[in-house]
Amino acid sequence: MRILIVDDEPVTGSLLASIIKEVPGVITDVASSGKEALEKAAINEYQVVFVDIDMPEMNGMELADILAKKYKQLSLVFATAHPDYALEAFELYSFDYILKPYDEERIKKTVKKLAEKSHSDQSEAAIPVKTKEQMLFLKPSHILYVETRDSGIIIKTSNRNYATREDIHAFEVRLQSYDFFRCHRSYLVNLRHIKEIIPSGRTYQIILDTDDRIPLSRKHERLLRTKLQQK
Repeated sequence: MRILIVDDEPVTGSLLASIIKEVPGVITDVASSGKEALEKAAINEYQVVFVDIDMPEMNGMELADILAKKYKQLSLVFATAHPDYALEAFELYSFDYILKPYDEERIKKTVKKLAEKSHSDQSEAAIPVKTKEQMLFLKPSHILYVETRDSGIIIKTSNRNYATREDIHAFEVRLQSYDFFRCHRSYLVNLRHIKEIIPSGRTYQIILDTDDRIPLSRKHERLLRTKLQQK
């Protein structure tokens, strides 16, 4: 499990890293600002981010909001001296809220719980996808939607797009045991990421939890709402 620690005080960040490293199987990185944290998150796959709240330029709440929207599988832990942000933090679906000065045993207990959660998430079977550059393996839960494009499809995830020559009909069959729905002749959407359905002229649009928007055919609108109610 890889953890990013974000704290503008290097000594505090290093202290937290040293505590977390005592839990077996954990790798830690430290960032001293929100900007550096976003740069690291763009090139490394983190399962957890520990973030301080009181930081200059971009505070921890702003950073957490960006990370939560962009990396859906990420677990957020606030490690801060400010108890009054707890409610707002949990509205961002944070995993925990730890107050300074640090209780080492509390931190280790949280990290162990996160490791169990990460192991459970990783047990989801990945599906092979062949792009022009490589053969890769994607977990269905990481896919936001699939779109027909040119002579193949674009697979959209929270942090990048993958182009493949596979037909959308064939890809739909491969995903039939997961929560995907053919919302339009050119789109296949992950039901887990749907936030809202809105009218759009004589048809509809689906708004995802990433704020991406994709079309919804009128003939599929009622069935989609039924499926969402059943979840």
